[in-house]
Amino acid sequence: MKFKKILPQFLTLLFIVLIFGFFTMNAQENMDTRGIQFGFGFLSKEASFDIQFSLIDYDGSMSYGRAYLVGLLNTLLVSFIGIILCTILGIIVGVARLSPNYLINKTASFYVEFFRNVPLLLQIFFWYFAALKSITYARRCSIDFWIIIYDH
Repeated sequence: MKFKKILPQFLTLLFIVLIFGFFTMNAQENMDTRGIQFGFGFLSKEASFDIQFSLIDYDGSMSYGRAYLVGLLNTLLVSFIGIILCTILGIIVGVARLSPNYLINKTASFYVEFFRNVPLLLQIFFWYFAALKSITYARRCSIDFWIIIYDH
């Protein structure tokens, strides 16, 4: 009885291990054929690309490890700022939903229900294609009055 319960789990685990082993051996064989080394040795090589914003000193002549550290610190900064701003926004909307004022209460409720019921992927598409793309298009089509003033 107990053997019947354990056998399918064991076979599934064995199948997963065999698939993982197959893909690992296949990747290693293909990397050996092309002369690519496996490991973290590339982290000490020159990155040869710049990163626009960095909290620590970085230029393209530094290593991939330093670029990774810059990316990690940038991610932590953006995450920290996002957490702070979203906490403030959440407190404001939460207090607004408790407001006895009809307009404030319904506006906050609409905001919450709208973002709760619209799928996240659709929101990401909207912000990328509708909002951000239109900003760059407006920047390309706009007239820079500062240059006009100083050209004359």
